Amino acid sequence: MAAPAQARCNVSTSRISVLLTTEGTYPFSSGGVSTWCDTLIRGTPDIRYTLLPLLMNPHVELRYAPPSNVRKMIRVPMWGIEDPNEFIADVPFAHLYERARQTPQHAVEAEFIPLLGRFLDAILRSDPDCDATARTLVEMEEYFRRRDYNRTFKCPAVWDAFTSRMESYGEAIGVAPALFDLTECLRWLYHFLIVLNVRVPRVSVTHSTAAAFCGIPCITARVRDGIPFILTEHGVYLREQNLFLSRFRRLLFAKHFLLSLITAIARTNYRFADVIAPVCYYNTRWEVAHGTPREKIEVIYNGVDTDRFSPGVRPDGPLHVVATARIDPLKDIETFLRVAATIGGGVRFSIFGAVSDEKYYARCLALKRELGIDVTMGSAARDVVEAYRSADVVLLTSISEAFPFSVIEAMACGCAVVASDVGGVREALEGCGVVVRPRDVEGFALEVRRLLDDGPLRTRLGARARAKVLERFRIDESVAGYLSLYNEYGVAAAPPVEAAG
Repeated sequence: MAAPAQARCNVSTSRISVLLTTEGTYPFSSGGVSTWCDTLIRGTPDIRYTLLPLLMNPHVELRYAPPSNVRKMIRVPMWGIEDPNEFIADVPFAHLYERARQTPQHAVEAEFIPLLGRFLDAILRSDPDCDATARTLVEMEEYFRRRDYNRTFKCPAVWDAFTSRMESYGEAIGVAPALFDLTECLRWLYHFLIVLNVRVPRVSVTHSTAAAFCGIPCITARVRDGIPFILTEHGVYLREQNLFLSRFRRLLFAKHFLLSLITAIARTNYRFADVIAPVCYYNTRWEVAHGTPREKIEVIYNGVDTDRFSPGVRPDGPLHVVATARIDPLKDIETFLRVAATIGGGVRFSIFGAVSDEKYYARCLALKRELGIDVTMGSAARDVVEAYRSADVVLLTSISEAFPFSVIEAMACGCAVVASDVGGVREALEGCGVVVRPRDVEGFALEVRRLLDDGPLRTRLGARARAKVLERFRIDESVAGYLSLYNEYGVAAAPPVEAAG
């Protein structure tokens, strides 16, 4: 593991600038990663940040107002646009026009198609070539400084070269691509690599919030310029994408391609990060399994404000089971509803969290009607602390988590917690809460009922939980860990890493 934060000396941070990259989270979405980002930025006021959020579409609204030490924000919409140049704010239109004019087919054929071929060769191996992936990403990024992204990808010669390579890939995996597979795969590639079209300012250090496509600017800055790269893993991106794609019952070829692309990008993030700082030890299993040396890993737990999140007086009323979770398949709200139905009347059930997946929300509402239960759901809490203080038991039924704020916030409020045994949840709750296998409705119901029936046990677990947060999961300690990394890696740029080849 990397050297512990407390062993490093403090250096003035006034000269340190950080590129912080996110994907579908801060500052346009609520949730644990966004909470972490806002806490980190506000807790390091002397660091100058440039934010680079990858967005699902250009029409999302800010959920957070970034503080004044965020000097610049480069929004990168991946979907919902016709031309990525629409959202490049710092390049004059005349330059964009000239770049488009300077992208004839013969230039695409001579310069881009060889890069595309090398990139596909690197990612479509059973063991992705991370060095070749990184090297080609840098070359593509440099190509798009001179040539137009949209015209390049929509050149007929690119389609011909791509389909030829995909047909060979189909022969290798024994799944022939249909025309729809081919168009979907090229469309995905166009959107997922769109960040290569963005000019990123020179900074002291880059920091990605996931081993994902948002890490691409960090990889290219590391290889090309030697800019140190810190990677924080919240949920394990590769695991979560595997869970998501497991729901696909069709498009077998396209799924193969997308998993190969995601795996290659995740491993290349691991390969070129100077330090990987996951939020729990559970994540390290995936990082090591995908080629990360253990000495490059330093766990920094999430932390909470223990002055704000503190025990309070529970209001009068029936026994109350609370979840603070967005309505999303990964949170497995359906299991929560089935637990409510199993436990039955006399107990109040509430889910505080915004709807992030409308189709899933409709499915949950249909299940709620089918079960004939009264569960409050569909909106976030006006005051999340009061939500915890109103709970007799806090229940988390997720099928995937990292080190969830909802658990340590509830612990800080002195709550008895029952949660899925996923990610770092066991690390948080060991000795002061209950973990249950994901999707085990009967197991969840049994443990929740046991705590509802035993007030003294709830009190003891809540007190232990609060004490553990005070000892290990404080916000100041978490922020200090990252500030120490910025001090170590951001004061003097590291030498470039050579991508072998």
